[in-house]
Amino acid sequence: MDKYALISFAPSIAIVAAMIVGTGFAIKWLKGEIAKDAAAADQAK
Repeated sequence: MDKYALISFAPSIAIVAAMIVGTGFAIKWLKGEIAKDAAAADQAK
């Protein structure tokens, strides 16, 4: 792979990796928020 292809390829891989990591954090955060809502709903009964 020549230098110019690498310059084009590396940022693309970095963006994909950032999206995967961000999605993982978002899923964890949403699960926590859903658990809080469920706990609040149980207490409201």
